[in-house]
Amino acid sequence: MFEKALLPANGNMPSSSSDDTLAADLDRVDERRSSQRQRSVMRAARLSSCVHRVEAMGLVRNISESGMLVESPIAFANGEKVSISLLDGDRIEGEIVWQKANSFGIRFGRWVSVDAVLARPQADNGSKPRAPRLSVQLPILIRTGSLLSDGQVCDISQKGAKIRFNQYLPIDCRVQINHGDLRPVTGSVKWQAGNLIGLEFYRTLGVEELAGWSGNG
Repeated sequence: MFEKALLPANGNMPSSSSDDTLAADLDRVDERRSSQRQRSVMRAARLSSCVHRVEAMGLVRNISESGMLVESPIAFANGEKVSISLLDGDRIEGEIVWQKANSFGIRFGRWVSVDAVLARPQADNGSKPRAPRLSVQLPILIRTGSLLSDGQVCDISQKGAKIRFNQYLPIDCRVQINHGDLRPVTGSVKWQAGNLIGLEFYRTLGVEELAGWSGNG
């Protein structure tokens, strides 16, 4: 039954040229499947390890249904269990299976849909998904207008930060945060609740720059 299904409608066996065409078609199918299995990307991700209590930013270089290649300034050990978040609130569990310099391979604990992992869905209220954030406790110098005062970064992402500051700042107020030798970052106030303030940066931080703000640079 299966042999008949492979024969053309006239019942004749295909010629050698037909065999070559079929082989070429199968090669193209294999290439498409391969490209679907592993996709090249440039996406920031938060990496967390419960073993060493480490949290750092990394750059995802490629991803497949079974794993990903990531670059990060933080060294992880082979066999170490990690979680990866490409969006705030999302998490994929995996294991470090190889490493070379600042690059390492992660094998997922279960098969994933690459399209679903890379999607940026909107929340039910229409808000955009947030970039992965790092929890930090970093002293900063805050500059707004002629005011210069101390504050603290509570968490930070490529696009914004939550800071602790004991003064009122109006919405859309321009604020610059400074820490040591790091490049200052400027943004605007989007919300304030007590002494906690949400900032949206005017520029997107690179992964290496964000690593510096997290203390892992």
